[in-house]
Amino acid sequence: MTEDRGPSERMPLFVPRRGFGDGAARRAFRPSRGLPAAVAALALLGIGGLTAVHVVSALLGLPVKIVPYDEWARWASTTAWNDGRALAVAAALTLIGLVLILIAVVPGRGRMIPLRTGDPDLVVGMPRRALARALRARAGEVDGVRTAGARMRGWHADVSVRTDLRDTTALEGRVRAAVEDELARLAPAHRVSLRVRVHGPS
Repeated sequence: MTEDRGPSERMPLFVPRRGFGDGAARRAFRPSRGLPAAVAALALLGIGGLTAVHVVSALLGLPVKIVPYDEWARWASTTAWNDGRALAVAAALTLIGLVLILIAVVPGRGRMIPLRTGDPDLVVGMPRRALARALRARAGEVDGVRTAGARMRGWHADVSVRTDLRDTTALEGRVRAAVEDELARLAPAHRVSLRVRVHGPS
């Protein structure tokens, strides 16, 4: 007969011995900045289109005045650099540039959590909700737990359980150990901080 393993003796789902480095795995699952990129591309397309229309129409001898270029050029040529309006325009353009750089550099929060595998050419993604469900199920298997819940917030797991036991100190330790065991079994590429809350009988 095959010995039935307890919850704490489960075999790991993935073997976290090698594989993608933590940084490489996070970059592989970094969410795309589709909306900001589309807005920037449309803005550049519009500016380029207006410039082309003005240049071509001027070469043909039929200048189109969609944009008051002459007035803008006159204002720019007669306005000093230390003028308040010029400084305001420069500050606005600088702010827009910094925002675009931050959007490109700072990664967003993806829907998938990368998991380590034993294959150096393979990285596996798990939805955040699926990981939360796995942690909730694992916490719910601990003796003394009546109901369990779990939420993923970034790289932080918030697990809460309810029990009918009066003394919840030992139960909190058992729940934490069980959830940490489940995290070790799934092997996220990034360390997941854990918070466990135990609610006793009201």
